[in-house]
Amino acid sequence: MQIKKPVKLSLPKQITLEIEKAIKNGIFKVGERIPSEPDLVKKFAVSRNTIREAIQSLIQAGVLESRQGNGTYVLTNDRFEANILTRLSNSKIQEVHEVRSSLEKEIVKLAAQRRTQSDLEEIKKALDEININKGSFEENSEADLKFHLAIAKASHNSIFYDLYKSISQYICFSVAKRLELTLIEEKLISQLHIELYEAIFSQDVKKAEETINKILKI
Repeated sequence: MQIKKPVKLSLPKQITLEIEKAIKNGIFKVGERIPSEPDLVKKFAVSRNTIREAIQSLIQAGVLESRQGNGTYVLTNDRFEANILTRLSNSKIQEVHEVRSSLEKEIVKLAAQRRTQSDLEEIKKALDEININKGSFEENSEADLKFHLAIAKASHNSIFYDLYKSISQYICFSVAKRLELTLIEEKLISQLHIELYEAIFSQDVKKAEETINKILKI
């Protein structure tokens, strides 16, 4: 058996990993601008070239985005999510919907089995937001997404949650388009979400499956 010697990470690579860790921990949030180069130089006590190399690496990976004259922004939580988004950007809405359907069917089954009291409170909070939201199709779909993300979290399967969260931007767009094109009545959508919550609350796996199938047909 041949054992490889451990590789010492370069300084730019170390800074890259630290920035990724800050994003993962929510210190640098998705959609927000990260500190300027001088601030990062001061924070990490390294040269400006080291910071630039680290940032450029994350820009190329799709984690960060440089906006001319406006700084550098966080696009995704990590490289995994960046890769998923790159793949989805070349996909049809119908393909995204099919992936969503497969994920959600398994997620609701696990959520009905494993949900905790804390999970139920988060799902109910998101459900209430759906019921009071009377905004645009995009705003309504965002509220809808929060509800389904709370359910994904209640599945207590971190891979399912990360996958669902990674494609959430495209799910949101897909849901908005379907609502706009089909002109589904809000009362029907609201009722189905209530039924799904109640099924998960009661740990009724069969009912949860039946309800998510109805929602996915919308």
